[in-house]
Amino acid sequence: MAPGRKLFLTHAGELAHLLVRAIARDAMAMGFVRAYAERHDRRKILANVERLREMESTISREALLLIAAEVRRLLPRAFQVSRNARSEELLLCDVFYTEFLEALGRALEWPPAEAGTEAEAFLRDLETYAKWRERNPILPAARKASGDDSPFPDRCAILLDSAMMEQARRAAAKFQSDLLRMGTRIFGQLGRHPQQRRLARGTRTQPADRPGRGRAARDRNKEMRSTRKPATRTTRPRRRR
Repeated sequence: MAPGRKLFLTHAGELAHLLVRAIARDAMAMGFVRAYAERHDRRKILANVERLREMESTISREALLLIAAEVRRLLPRAFQVSRNARSEELLLCDVFYTEFLEALGRALEWPPAEAGTEAEAFLRDLETYAKWRERNPILPAARKASGDDSPFPDRCAILLDSAMMEQARRAAAKFQSDLLRMGTRIFGQLGRHPQQRRLARGTRTQPADRPGRGRAARDRNKEMRSTRKPATRTTRPRRRR
């Protein structure tokens, strides 16, 4: 685990909320459907609003199943649990994962009368994804994913465009790769301080941005200007920050 990073049970709920927001509420699944329809000139997919809403909901569910299986695979490393760990050492991973799944169910807002049935169905499907992820710890490149036995591309392709199954399957396989990268990134940011999160996203921090460095440099420049003799002013291009 990276220095300064700790995972607590509260992070399980945060993770569930962030994933549901990205995939369903921020319309990542809908964006995938619309992009496919436009790219392949299959605009009739978007014509039926009710069907489109159902497709978005089901693909969002499949996406969450996919990432939930990935989270289970990432937990032992995050908690620094070895491969030959004793059962009590794995307990923390199990408790975190159970809390994550319960928070996921709450975030999905299943109707109270259907919550039990939906949770059972979700767990059954999750087992399918988890077994696939165990068999495939390293994914092939998206362009080679057609030989992959992941349930995600087939399930999405049938919903998306059953008349052009192979084309839809290739698009879903690429979307699968995007989802796993997104899920891994969100999981990797849990427990980090805001500064660490910015650095993890690739934001470079210049030395002058450190506390006190910028102010000290400005003070030195001001003193130097005040001691110089008057000179003919020349126009210099402003330095972009």
